[in-house]
Amino acid sequence: MIINKLVQLAVVVINIFGVLCLIYFAIPYVTHNTVVQNPDAMLPAEAWDAAGMTLTIGLIPLVIANVLSFVFVKNKKKLARLLWFIPSIACLVMVVSYWIGSI
Repeated sequence: MIINKLVQLAVVVINIFGVLCLIYFAIPYVTHNTVVQNPDAMLPAEAWDAAGMTLTIGLIPLVIANVLSFVFVKNKKKLARLLWFIPSIACLVMVVSYWIGSI
C-alpha cells in the first residue's frame, strides 16, 4: 500500500515537472520570440526556434509521463483520467505547428 502511494506520488511529481517544462518552452514558441539568446554560439538560434526544437525532443518523455499517470493514478471516472493527456496533446499541436511551419 505504501509502495503504491509512493509510486503515485513519484509519477505525479514527474508529470508536474513535465508540465512546467512545457510551459517554460511554450511561452517563447507561442509568442514567437525572435531574440537570439546566445549570438556567439556555433549555431545561433532564435528563442522560438530553440523552444520548438526542445518541444520536439521533449514530446516523447512527456507522453511517457502522461501514460504512467494514466496507468498508476487511479480515479473513479475514466474520463477524468483522460485529462492526464492534455499536456501531451498541447505539446503535439505545437510540435506539428513547428514542423509544418519549417517546411
